Amino acid sequence: MKMPTTQITHETMADIPLLMHILHEQLEYDKLLDQIDPPHGNWQGLSLGKTMVTWLAHILSEGNHYMSHVQDWVGQAPHLWTGLWGQAVRPLDVSDDRLAEVARRLSLAEVWEPLEQKITQRMVRVYALPTEQVRLDTTTAKVYGGNDLSVLFQRGHSKDHRPDLRQLKVMLAALDPLGVLVGADVVPGNTADDGLYVPMIARLRATLPDKGMLYIGDCKMGALATRAYVVRTGNSYLMPLAQVGDLPEQLERWIDDAVRGKVHLQPILDVDGETHLGEAYEHHRQVTATTETETLKWNERVLIVHSTAYAKAAVKNLHQRLTQAQTELNALTPPRGRGQRQFTDEAELQAAVDTILKRYDVIGLLTVELQRETECRAVRAYRNASARNAERHRYVVKVKENRVQLRKLEPRLGWRVYVTNTPARKLPLKQAILAYRDEWLVERNCARLKGRALSLAPLWVRRDDHALGLTRLLTLAARVLALAEYQVRRALAQDDRTLLGLYPGQPTRATTQPTTERLLQAFKIVSLTLVQKGAQIFYLLTPLSDLQRAILHDLGCPSNLYQSWFPKSWKPLRI
Repeated sequence: MKMPTTQITHETMADIPLLMHILHEQLEYDKLLDQIDPPHGNWQGLSLGKTMVTWLAHILSEGNHYMSHVQDWVGQAPHLWTGLWGQAVRPLDVSDDRLAEVARRLSLAEVWEPLEQKITQRMVRVYALPTEQVRLDTTTAKVYGGNDLSVLFQRGHSKDHRPDLRQLKVMLAALDPLGVLVGADVVPGNTADDGLYVPMIARLRATLPDKGMLYIGDCKMGALATRAYVVRTGNSYLMPLAQVGDLPEQLERWIDDAVRGKVHLQPILDVDGETHLGEAYEHHRQVTATTETETLKWNERVLIVHSTAYAKAAVKNLHQRLTQAQTELNALTPPRGRGQRQFTDEAELQAAVDTILKRYDVIGLLTVELQRETECRAVRAYRNASARNAERHRYVVKVKENRVQLRKLEPRLGWRVYVTNTPARKLPLKQAILAYRDEWLVERNCARLKGRALSLAPLWVRRDDHALGLTRLLTLAARVLALAEYQVRRALAQDDRTLLGLYPGQPTRATTQPTTERLLQAFKIVSLTLVQKGAQIFYLLTPLSDLQRAILHDLGCPSNLYQSWFPKSWKPLRI
C-alpha cells in the first residue's frame, strides 16, 4: 500500500491580513475603484481594484513601490492571497503590466477625482473624523528620467536641493488634527505654488463641507486672490504673510509699537499651559480685492507674533554671520609675507569690504575702519644710485561690533505676521497661533511620501502617466499610515493605556504615540506553516503576542483576523 506523501509549505503572513482588513474591509479601496472604473469584459483574474489593493499592501508592508517586485512577493504566499480574496490568485494577476495599467487608470482625471472624493467621504464616515480644519502644502519629488518632451517632469525650485534633476510637484491637503490626507494633486515640477491652492480648495468643497472650513497654509497661500476666493466661498484662512511688497515696512512699525510698549502683548503658552512660546498682539484692517466679476471687501485680523524659539534661532544666526563676516574681513589684509596679497588702493579694499558686509547682511552692525600703514626701509647706495629711504604703503582692516545697533536689533528679531478672517470669538489669538504651529502634520505626509515608508523620491519611471498614477497611489497609502496611527493613538488615549514592546531591545519602553510603521513591524514574525498529507491540510500559525492582540483591538480588527480566512477543511497541527 502506497503511503500518502507529505508536503510542507511555509508562507510569511506578517502584516498582510491586517493591511488587507484596513484596505479592503474598512476603506473598501477595491470596491470604490471597481464601481468607478468597472473591469473590461475580457479582464481575467483579480479586478482592477483588487490589483490596486494588493499593490498597496506590498507598498505598505515592504516599503517598496517597484512594480517588478510584486509578482514574486504574491507568489510566495499563494494560500494566503487565495484565502484573503476568496478566489484563485495567480502571480500574473499582479504582473508589472497589470500594475502599469493600474497606474495609467489612476492618472486619468475622470477616474481619480471621483475615486478620491468617495474614499475621503468613506474615510470621514467610518473613522468619524473631524472636518473643520484643512492644511495645505506642497512638496517636490526628483525624477531620474524624463526628457524635453515630458510635460510632468520639469526643472524648477527643488525642495530636495537637486536643481539639476527634473521633478514633479505634489499639492497635499490634510485634515486637522490628525494629518490624514484628503486631497492630492500632481503638477509639473516648474509650477508655481501660489496657483495651486484655489483648485485644491475647489475640489475639497465638493467632498468636505463647502462652507465654514478653516484652510491653513504657508506664506505662498497668502496671495490676495487666494484669500479672496476663500472669503467668497464662505470659508476662513490662516497663514503667515511673505516678506514682500509693503509688508517689511509695515512690520517694522508694528514691531516698533511692541518694543516701545505702545501695545499690550499677550503671552502665548503651549497646550501644557506652562511652556512659554512667545507673545503677540493683533489689529484689524479692511481688505479689498477685485475679481473678474466683483469687488470683495472683508475684515482681516493681523496677528503680530514674537516667537521665543524663532528669536533665539535668529539671534544665534546673526552672531554666526557676524563671526563669519569678521573672519573674512580680517583675512582681507593678512600680515606681510610671501604670497600674501596686500591692498594698496583704498577704494579697491572698500569695495571688497562692502561685498562681504552685504553677503552676510551685517551692514551697520560692524564698524570697519581702513587704516593706512607705511613701512620705511633704508636702501643702500648702488652704483650711480645714492642711499635713500623707501616707503611702502598698504591698507589694513580693523573690525569691531557695533554693540549699540546690536542691542537695538536683537529685540526686533523673531517676529512674524499672520492673517486670518476668522472672528476672534471662533479663533482667539492664542488658538490661532497654536493652530499654525501644527503645520508639521501635513509636512509629515510629505516626509512619509518621500521617506523609507513610501519612497516617492526618487522616481524611476519614464512615462508621465505612470508617474502621475503612482504618485496618486502613494497618497492613498499615506492615508492608511495616518489613519491607523490616529486610530491607535485615540484608543490609547480613551483607555488611558500605553503600548509596551514596540521598540526592539527595549521591552519595558512604553508609548502612547506609536507610529504605524512600528505597529506593522510588530507583525513581521507572524508566519503560517501548512502540512498536507493526502487530501488533509494541517496548519501551524505563529501565536499572536499580547502586543499584537492589543494592536488588533485598537485598530478595530476582529481577534481572529489571522485565522478568519482559513478554509473550514484545515485542521490545526498538534505538536
